[in-house]
Amino acid sequence: MWFSRTSRRDRSARSKTQRSVSAVTQGLERRALLAGNAVIHQTASSVTIDGDSADNTIEVTVLSNGLVVRGLNGTTINGGTDDVVLVSGSNTLNGRLQINGYAGNDTIMFSRNATFNGTVVVDAGAGDDQIGSTGAVFGSSLYVHGRAGDDDVSIKDSSVTGLLWIKTLGGNDVVSINTVDVTGRIKIKTGSGDDDVVLEAVTTTAKTTIHTESGNDDVAVRNSTLGALLKVKTRQQDDTTMLEGNTFGGAVAINSGKDDDSVFLRGTNTFQGRFSVQSGDGNFDEVQLGGTPTFNGGRSVRKSESDTASPSSTDRIDNASTGALARATAVDSVFTQLLVSSPQDLTVDTGANTTEASGVGDGVLITKQQNFVINGTATPRSTIEIDLDGDNAFDDGTATVDDNGDYSITVTLKRRDLDTSTTEINDELSGLQTVIVRATDEAGGVQSNSFVVDYVIGSVVQFVSNMGTYEVEMFDSLTPTTVQNFKNYFARYETVVIHRSVNDFVIQGGGYTLSNSGVFAHVPEDAPITNEFNSNTSNIRGTLSMALAGGDINSGNSEWFINTGNNDGRVNEDLTPRTNLNTAGHTVFGRVLGNGMTIVDGIAALNQADISGASSIGALATIPRQNTFVPLDTPITGTVSLTAASDVLTGTGTKFTEELTAIDDNPGGSSSRLSINGQLFRVQSITSDTELTLTAVAAADATDVIATTDFFDPADFVRFTSIGEILDTV
Repeated sequence: MWFSRTSRRDRSARSKTQRSVSAVTQGLERRALLAGNAVIHQTASSVTIDGDSADNTIEVTVLSNGLVVRGLNGTTINGGTDDVVLVSGSNTLNGRLQINGYAGNDTIMFSRNATFNGTVVVDAGAGDDQIGSTGAVFGSSLYVHGRAGDDDVSIKDSSVTGLLWIKTLGGNDVVSINTVDVTGRIKIKTGSGDDDVVLEAVTTTAKTTIHTESGNDDVAVRNSTLGALLKVKTRQQDDTTMLEGNTFGGAVAINSGKDDDSVFLRGTNTFQGRFSVQSGDGNFDEVQLGGTPTFNGGRSVRKSESDTASPSSTDRIDNASTGALARATAVDSVFTQLLVSSPQDLTVDTGANTTEASGVGDGVLITKQQNFVINGTATPRSTIEIDLDGDNAFDDGTATVDDNGDYSITVTLKRRDLDTSTTEINDELSGLQTVIVRATDEAGGVQSNSFVVDYVIGSVVQFVSNMGTYEVEMFDSLTPTTVQNFKNYFARYETVVIHRSVNDFVIQGGGYTLSNSGVFAHVPEDAPITNEFNSNTSNIRGTLSMALAGGDINSGNSEWFINTGNNDGRVNEDLTPRTNLNTAGHTVFGRVLGNGMTIVDGIAALNQADISGASSIGALATIPRQNTFVPLDTPITGTVSLTAASDVLTGTGTKFTEELTAIDDNPGGSSSRLSINGQLFRVQSITSDTELTLTAVAAADATDVIATTDFFDPADFVRFTSIGEILDTV
């Protein structure tokens, strides 16, 4: 078949000298070397901005004080570094605007909804120039003249009410019109050189003409709606024209000129008028009407129609480095990057709120403020977005960074489901949330910062222990009597210990204190309270619950426990049932805040010791310890003597009142054991430093011997120096 002729020369080997994507994006670095000065001449009806022969970077934009002219990359305006206000307090210029670049490598940009009701003319002059608009509104005509040099033109996210007229002369030029609505005519003309012209998502009701001169030129029109005639005319050398995803309301006429040219369609193109291609002047022209085109007005192709465009032709459009589409995208990116002239790191400051840092030391904040203020800094004019619920929608708050790089936003903190095992209702008992702050600058650059806050509505109690500090939110409204009962014990909880630990079940405290001298004492109890078990709460991991005595639901007083597992009757992974503390009526009256369970889990992970015999307290059979307990390893001061069949022990140089504890002196608490010559005794009462009474008589005499006892070192146990309310003044 003729379209697979091997004599066709490889189009990729032709002498196209277009700049690569990297060369396009390096243009700004080049412009930063020799910055110049621009002078503004303003009258009641017009503004003229004249650059000098150096490299000028000029932006006409909207800032907080109005429509301004800025010098970027070292360019000065009127000899100074300050922005010059064209229109104070408004984004709109009503008169004519002309910008003259002259001889340097200039960059001229319109941005941020800058609006021009009069004609705008940009004459960049000789040099490798870049002219762009991102988000500007031209209420009349826009004229762009590139002249000699490798020029880049990008009109993006903008609108033009009148004529859009872009003209470049010699040089390898790129013209990109992207997401632009034009009411008037579009006219693009490039001079000699290897040029790219790309129209992406362009809408117009008037005529569009694209003319290129000699050079290996590429034209691409994509995803656009052109309501009237489209005329594309390329001249000498090897040119490529591609149409994709468009709707044409008028005729489409393509004249590919001399040499080896390609015209190809792909995707869905709808032609309401006549479609015609004038080709065949070169030996190896090709026209591929690919995709699914609709020709409602007929079509005409002069010679060279084939089924497939050569890979070298599509590469001219699609190559990731040198293709027309990539180069147009790179030119667009130059101007979006210019928007970010003063990048700043995103910072977050929560100091305007009343908070308490979690005792865990992991940065979690505890607060009672639902309306939470976030201040900080970021790149000027960035968009700040907030995500509170982890859905990555960033729809929980938004703000705009001001021109100085500052922002402030107030977000509404949320309460969410604590017991997620039940899907019927949201109990709203948890306020733990990660607040993600995202800043997106005008160039699309994204920075994120985050912090964790636990929003509480109940009172907050802080537990300070030698194993770490954690906080608990009380369920005041659900269990008021139980919460108040717990608070009544605050003073009595000083030096209280975790006296019971059961793996994957609970850690329990509130029953016993441990003095610095190693004596366990029973916490004095108030009268038991009436049970307040509430079906809205459950004995799940991380909750604080009331201990009961002997199955009596109304026996709760000083003792409490924290659930280290889900003790609500659900089954384990091995299908064995778990204990259901709900059916036993254990009232849940709080939840551990933030990451406080890391402290609780550390306590639960300690080895458990049975010191019930050593202490004479039966409840201390599974007490967690940080070191291994060695019984009767502490010798008392002095020597002791006893007589067979007597329960009286005497001492020489002893300190019985300081070093030992008698049953009679510490009811409900620990009492001392003594090992004397292989005989084991417990102290019933102490008469003096040198005389005490044992609970049993001696079996044999002992004279001036060493006695040993147990020492319960407070550092070995989990002991709380304080349990008390914080944030109580908010």
